[in-house]
Amino acid sequence: MTAQPTGNDRTMLRLMNREETRHWHARSVQRRVWTAAHIALTVLTPAAFPLAGENGALLLALIIPLVGAWCLCTGVLNSSTRGLLELRARVLDERQLAERGRVHTLAHRVQLGLMLAAFAGLGLAERFTDGGVSARALVAVGLGLLLTHWLLPLWTAVLRTQDEPEEDEVESP
Repeated sequence: MTAQPTGNDRTMLRLMNREETRHWHARSVQRRVWTAAHIALTVLTPAAFPLAGENGALLLALIIPLVGAWCLCTGVLNSSTRGLLELRARVLDERQLAERGRVHTLAHRVQLGLMLAAFAGLGLAERFTDGGVSARALVAVGLGLLLTHWLLPLWTAVLRTQDEPEEDEVESP
C-alpha cells in the first residue's frame, strides 16, 4: 500500500510545475546556461571565504549576492526537471521514478570518475612537490568532491531533461 500525497506533497508538486517560469528553461540551451551558472556560483561561493580573508564586511558583501543568485539558479533547475529530485516518490509516476533512478546512476558513475581523478591528482601532486600536498589543497579537494556529490544529480537531471513540445496554435477561421 502506497502512502497518499500529503498537503505538502501537493503544494510542492504545484510549485515545481508552475508555467510562469517555463520560458526560463524551456530549451536545452537555456538549461545548459542555467546549469553552467549554477556550477560557477557553486565554485565562487566557497572561494569568497579565502578572498575576503579576515574582512567580515567584505565576506558578507560577497556571500549574500552569491547565495541569493545560487538559490535562484537552484529553483530554476528544480523547476526545469519538474521537481524530479525534490518531490517524494509517492507523487511521481513510474516514468519519473525510472528517470530519477537513471539520473542517480549516471551521477554516481561521473562522481566515481571525479573522485578517481582527484585522488590521482593528489597523488601526483604529493609525488612531485617538495613539501607534499598542503592541508588547504586537501580541504579544497574534499569540499569540491562533497559539493559535486550533492549537486551532480541535479545537474545531470537538468542536462538530461528533454525539451517540452511546442503548444499547437489553433488558427481562427
